Amino acid sequence: MNPLLNPMTSIPLAINFFSAPKRLHRFSREKMEKYRDKAFRRVVEYAYTVPLYHKKYKAAGIHPSDIRGIRDIGKLPFVSKEDLIKNFPDGIIPAGCNKDGVHVVSTSGSSGKPLSIYTDFYTMVTAIGPFMRELNIFNLHWRKSKIAHIGNFGQNKIDGVVKRNVLSRVKLLYSSNNVLLLNAFDPIKEIINKLDDFKPDLITSYPATLQHLAYFKKKGFGKNINPQLINSGAEVLDEYTKRYVEEAFGCRVLNVYSSVEAGSDIAFECFEGTWHIHHDFFNLEAVDDEFEPVALGEKGHVVLTRLFGRGTPIIRYTGMEDWVTLSEEDCNCGLKTPSIKYGVEGRISSTVFLPDGRLFPSASFVFISSALNELKTNMVKQFQIVQRKIDEIDILLVIDHNLKEEKGPSVDALFEKIKEVYHKKVGAGVKINVKEVEEIKSSYGKPPAIVVSHVHPKEGYRLINQKI
Repeated sequence: MNPLLNPMTSIPLAINFFSAPKRLHRFSREKMEKYRDKAFRRVVEYAYTVPLYHKKYKAAGIHPSDIRGIRDIGKLPFVSKEDLIKNFPDGIIPAGCNKDGVHVVSTSGSSGKPLSIYTDFYTMVTAIGPFMRELNIFNLHWRKSKIAHIGNFGQNKIDGVVKRNVLSRVKLLYSSNNVLLLNAFDPIKEIINKLDDFKPDLITSYPATLQHLAYFKKKGFGKNINPQLINSGAEVLDEYTKRYVEEAFGCRVLNVYSSVEAGSDIAFECFEGTWHIHHDFFNLEAVDDEFEPVALGEKGHVVLTRLFGRGTPIIRYTGMEDWVTLSEEDCNCGLKTPSIKYGVEGRISSTVFLPDGRLFPSASFVFISSALNELKTNMVKQFQIVQRKIDEIDILLVIDHNLKEEKGPSVDALFEKIKEVYHKKVGAGVKINVKEVEEIKSSYGKPPAIVVSHVHPKEGYRLINQKI
């Protein structure tokens, strides 16, 4: 049954769908805080029905009735990525929840730690609100503008889950002729040809994908690819890449800050360069290494709270592992929101080139979580993918030895499954080595890169040029 046929679902969604885009403009600061307080109380009450949160709140001596608004958020304990991993599957959704109505989504794991959580139709449709707002701010229209999204539509990836379970059910709300969804790891020639035929007004993708598109745009390909705006997300967009893409396409390239746990865009960059937080949908905190709040204008680890949705609640979540500097300075664009000063730090971009000419941005080259979900095991504590040569890739795994003796697949079976998954993705011409390691080292103050490639981009481009 289509959930939109249920008035209990469709009416609240319709109200949010049409009211959310202009909420930041219409609400005074006082009205916005009241809205946020009400939303926060609602998600805390919901979280109290979820075993992980219920146990943590009971241990802290906190009841939902003790929470009157956002100002009380400090009373609640933090929730880590490890908390969600250890309590998956039954501990991160309400007791007795009908799993037929929820969907598993998995992160790529910016720190190399696989994570799966639950979402549902209501949450995913509500999460469209921030994107609708961004379109409105940038003078694009959700029914008239042509939007191309180049992402990861694999199993349990948020793009694929939304495509299969939301977009297929809301076709009456948008024109499918105005939306183009492409896999970032398809051959670059196919992506360029489809974009050229589509003539997008907006392109959203990873920095690495955008850079490669720009490279071929400068070589004369994609003459009809002339967007009004390009959005970059999932990884760090360095200034060189930003200028390079802007020069190639003749339009602005702006950042969006999103995550699987958030289920949506947490913040976006305006034309003035300010990263505005969608603070009616999310609350951000910044804390130091001891999890103490840092002052506005000081850099700290981001702590995320999602102010909407069901499935797995995200409240005081520390697992993003990004660094942010929060600010409340006014912006010349006119939006009065909290913002992320200097952008987000901690997401490292790398690209994997394959012998057949395909390229994978790092965020779209992580398939380990699908193998873990299929085998129903959490024995992998951390992982890293290292491309040694154009035709050889190492997958490094840190194994939780406390789980090795529990009922479940053997380590050898896990290794074979991961090899199988990667061979299907990269082809038989690439050697896949799966290895157990004691630790995956990182540079000071930052998580280790999830994907590391030792293949020089010049070699990758040489191969791609041969394929086009």
